[in-house]
Amino acid sequence: MRTVIAPIRHLHLLRVSNVFVLDGGPGDMWLVDCGHPAERLTLLLELWRAGLRPSELTGVLLTHRHSDHAGNAAFLQRRYGVPIYAHRADAEVLADRAPRPMLSRGEGDAIAGIFAAIENRFPAASLVVDHALEEGDQVAGLEVHWVPGHTDGSVFYRHDTTRALLSGDTLLTAHPPLTLRHGLAMPYPSYATDLPLAHESIRAFHEKSAPYENLLAGHGPPLLGRARERVLAMLERDSVSVRR
Repeated sequence: MRTVIAPIRHLHLLRVSNVFVLDGGPGDMWLVDCGHPAERLTLLLELWRAGLRPSELTGVLLTHRHSDHAGNAAFLQRRYGVPIYAHRADAEVLADRAPRPMLSRGEGDAIAGIFAAIENRFPAASLVVDHALEEGDQVAGLEVHWVPGHTDGSVFYRHDTTRALLSGDTLLTAHPPLTLRHGLAMPYPSYATDLPLAHESIRAFHEKSAPYENLLAGHGPPLLGRARERVLAMLERDSVSVRR
């Protein structure tokens, strides 16, 4: 586990997606996302090496419901009693109270089609979310910003103290579908429930008074410094108009 920008640390041994630890002080430790089930043992090892028992976690804050980010949520909840937080729209899907939208290859390449099929076949395990979040909520010192499109309940978490934005898969710092090549990117068509809505959510967020300087994405390395400026440049390049 490595410190990204205190008090936020990165579980850097996880490879499928990024998981961050937000340290709110003694007895107040949060995970932002919890990784894919294939990396469950690595997740537990990283926590153990950092001196954290899963039962000591205050909660898991999900950026969205996909299995590479929420895949260990049901396990942590049932095995260790860890409370799970997610936006209401994704909470409904996770609890099987709303249909689970299927992903399709669409405009993506063959690899994206394979990953979409895997997600459809092996989604995050069903669970009843302990706390359903809404736009404007405050939790763990974070502001909740609803940015639907990648999934119906995708959110940004903005940490004002560190001027960090934890963006899940709505803003990335590596290019899908394999996310091996670093660089700013928006949601990939094959993995998004509604790509135009995702773009609109990003645009609308950047028109709000919600400054940030550091971007901690669901895939890719942390982008520290001038992150909002760089995102706005990407949006302009991709013809997503933002009123500044």
